[in-house]
Amino acid sequence: MKTLIFDFDGTIADSFELVVDIAYELTGIPKQSDAEVARLRHLPLLKAAREMRIPLRMAPKLLVTGRQKMLDRIHEVHPFPGIPEVLKELHDNGYHLLVISSNSEHNVRSFLRTNALEAFFDGVYGNASIFNKASSLKRVMKRNKLEAADCFYIGDEVRDIVAASKVGMEPVAVSWGYQARGALAKHHPFALLDQPTDLLQTFPSDSV
Repeated sequence: MKTLIFDFDGTIADSFELVVDIAYELTGIPKQSDAEVARLRHLPLLKAAREMRIPLRMAPKLLVTGRQKMLDRIHEVHPFPGIPEVLKELHDNGYHLLVISSNSEHNVRSFLRTNALEAFFDGVYGNASIFNKASSLKRVMKRNKLEAADCFYIGDEVRDIVAASKVGMEPVAVSWGYQARGALAKHHPFALLDQPTDLLQTFPSDSV
């Protein structure tokens, strides 16, 4: 059985605006123009943070406090259009679906439950390291007795592609999330998808 491991923010949940809003609140940095935000989306996460002059030492506060603030406003976040239907079809077709996220498990489960998506997933794993997602992927594979060759990691950032590649898993990048398509393409993922329904072409029912 093929296992599809999904990132959460920017892949399943359209949370970019909320995450940015919370970041402005916690850091006090001035709001960026739309053009500057578009430019930053071409950069890796840590480089974008440096250019916005967000000190690395603030990362723990941003993660812990940011997760709590997100939970308080999780009702503002919705699935990307088409994602619920695609997840249902992948599940019904026999794929083993998991979620791994830098967000908290509580936030992810709250979102999935609210949007009637929780039943499609066999496991939800939160608090993955933003600096070393590969180690989190290894733990999930070990816990579920999975072989990397049978897994695909689906995410919207360059760090997702890098993490999957490090553990021998095929990375599938999606361009509807946080990072720009061009930035993702430079890292040569197994597939680069532009809309949720592309997942059904990449993972057809006869390939389970």
